[in-house]
Amino acid sequence: MIRAVIADDSNLFRRVLTQILEKNGSIKVVGAAADGAETVELVKTTRPDILILDYQMPVMDGLEVLKVVMKECPVPVLMLSALTLEGAAETIRALEFGAVDYYPKPVWHDKKFDDIREDLVLKILAIVGNAGAVQDALARLPGETGGRDRDSLKSLKKRPVDIIAVGSSTGGVQAAIQILSSLPENTKPVVWVQHMPENFTASFAERLNQKSKLTVKEAENGDVLQSKFCYIAKAGLQMKLQRRDQTTQICLYKETGKRSPHAPSCDVLFESVAELYGARSIGVILTGMGDDGKKGLGAMHAQGAFVLGQDARSSVVYGMAKVALQAGVVNLELDVGLIPEALMLLGAAG
Repeated sequence: MIRAVIADDSNLFRRVLTQILEKNGSIKVVGAAADGAETVELVKTTRPDILILDYQMPVMDGLEVLKVVMKECPVPVLMLSALTLEGAAETIRALEFGAVDYYPKPVWHDKKFDDIREDLVLKILAIVGNAGAVQDALARLPGETGGRDRDSLKSLKKRPVDIIAVGSSTGGVQAAIQILSSLPENTKPVVWVQHMPENFTASFAERLNQKSKLTVKEAENGDVLQSKFCYIAKAGLQMKLQRRDQTTQICLYKETGKRSPHAPSCDVLFESVAELYGARSIGVILTGMGDDGKKGLGAMHAQGAFVLGQDARSSVVYGMAKVALQAGVVNLELDVGLIPEALMLLGAAG
């Protein structure tokens, strides 16, 4: 039985969310808090498997609660996030400070609460099911890695590289900050798909830009790929690369056939990279639920691209990288803290 604590200043919301979660039969709400200070005390006394935390809280807001919890009694935290620009910026900061994932807070008049139950419960099950890796990742200092992983870098040899394509989902904000803050300014173009709701990718790119020597931006239709830039796929649209006027440009579009459940999709981006760049590309698959990226990385790998995967120990959810590894399309699996070094050894800068 998964033990959860809910923190929200609305008594009605706490009661309804408790009913939704406990209806599943695998989750028990062991405490509900109305303010930040009460939340911290509840987490300390009940030691839940997961904390579901709203940002807007009296006494201490969600970010302050998160900082205290991560320092004094670390547990996996799922943020409830408003689907607004302000809510997106707050959520990105919370993920940076240790929250594992987020879930768009339901709007009473817009959606029946039962409609969200399956999706929310699946998130909770995935996070808690991977609790060992989550706790390990939270407990480690940024950049801290195991010596055994560093030995595997010795096999890497420099190769011609024109582009780096990255895919991530749950836990990807922390991974992105760690990777992009460590890459040099002269890195080859980076294209990145992170599963997020609309409004969130602009805030994500803005925060990464503050942390990176690269210029990080939310991709726009027609952007011409340049070194020293990282392009974050825009939520709600598919992103692929295309050649036009002797340049490589970003193409954003609404998918009609729904070949992928994700928009943006790692597979869509990776397949276009395979077609245009072949062996002169590097693929990177990071933490996240599901199997998005496996097919596209298969196409890249078949063309001779080198593919890096994030290992289980440093992943918040070892899903996307795991299925890609099992499919035989990952050349080397590494701690996320070693991925920037691996990219440099492979020739991703200069």
